[in-house]
Amino acid sequence: MEQIDLTRGLMMMAYPGFHGLAEWEPVCVILENKEEFDEKISMALTDDLEPAQTTLWCVSKELQRGKHFWEQFGKNEKSKMIMKATKIGGGAPVKEPMIDEETHKKMLAFYHKKNEEQKKLEEADDGDHHMSSGWADSGNMKRALHGTGGEV
Repeated sequence: MEQIDLTRGLMMMAYPGFHGLAEWEPVCVILENKEEFDEKISMALTDDLEPAQTTLWCVSKELQRGKHFWEQFGKNEKSKMIMKATKIGGGAPVKEPMIDEETHKKMLAFYHKKNEEQKKLEEADDGDHHMSSGWADSGNMKRALHGTGGEV
């Protein structure tokens, strides 16, 4: 109860009168005591994990009970590591994608556009069309200077 009172005080400082928070926000539900808990609900169906039945995962490694964090990852104080809690025996949690779906779509569109441009350039470069142009003829200047019909 002390922790709930402390959290209520912090939330009142950040959001006076809970202004700006939706009524379905978990913090509001807990602090206003609107939780509905049915005793018939099995623990397997809830998101609550018992400490004895929980294991922590970090960087795809299961943390061992009784060992210090630095024993497994070193003493680098500048690293940010995300921890995930799962039930014991549940395996490693699913990794989050490195980029969001919208960014992925933009990257694919950019790649497709670049491929299309490359195909157009290759089609235009099929042979040396510029070599048959008058300006690319190496004897053109000689003929123009001799007056034999070349243009400069």
